[in-house]
Amino acid sequence: MYELAKDFMVGEKKRPNPKGGRPRIYDDALILTIASIQNLHQFSFREALEFCEDYFPELPTLSPYHYRLKSFNPEIPRRFIEHMARKIKEISPEEASLFVIDGPGFSCQDVYPMRFFSGTEIRKHKAHVKAVVLMGQANKRKFVVSAKAGRAYASEIKLVEPLIPKITPGSYVLGDKGFDCIRILEKIKKKRCMAAIAIKEGRRREVRNSLRKQSRENSLNPEIYSKRTLVEGLFGNVKQKLSSHVRVFRLDIAKTFSLLRLALFNVAVLVSLEKEAYLFLWF
Repeated sequence: MYELAKDFMVGEKKRPNPKGGRPRIYDDALILTIASIQNLHQFSFREALEFCEDYFPELPTLSPYHYRLKSFNPEIPRRFIEHMARKIKEISPEEASLFVIDGPGFSCQDVYPMRFFSGTEIRKHKAHVKAVVLMGQANKRKFVVSAKAGRAYASEIKLVEPLIPKITPGSYVLGDKGFDCIRILEKIKKKRCMAAIAIKEGRRREVRNSLRKQSRENSLNPEIYSKRTLVEGLFGNVKQKLSSHVRVFRLDIAKTFSLLRLALFNVAVLVSLEKEAYLFLWF
């Protein structure tokens, strides 16, 4: 994991130390590795550092480690996901021809309240992180192409927009009704892709836009849209092995951890493709 993190950080620009912040003694690759191990085993901050003592000669203490995570840019784990995705594409003999977008949630802070409330009551509780994931499939293997995390009830449309450029031209893009947006459909068309996003409609909501009509037609085709459930299997795998609850109280760290769990899924796919026996992950 540390070697993958160091390889990723080679292409990253070094961040300047914030004015008045603590000096950066430990490199970002080490912090990223410890955080990944923490999520892999669902450790607390202290347990993660104790576990890593056997593998690293020098480690930050609890306070500096927490501080570094608190100041971590969420774009770093997102780019780490994309870095792993590029490696998967290099090894995989086939180009990804199917993409699915969806927006899972990871609970954080304390007990997940969503099971107890419904309707307007649930909007009073913000103890979860919203993530939007772009999943790709190549050679019957699922992997996370990119992902972006936001606060509770963040707009899925705004979160998914930066991910559209990662789609391979000439492929299908599947999604549920939450992504029924003309702006998203136009971006998909510009990538020369075919949208199969379910359309919101009713007696008073006639579908008039040509892009929405084509997307609805594709979504009603079972041979195409039935593959949308592949992303549910990916989320189920991640949440079953790594839990759907992030054991932190800060939203910024919860965003980073939710993305790292998706990055770990990509690491597992990469290892299975390379058939390396030295790394074992619970996927």
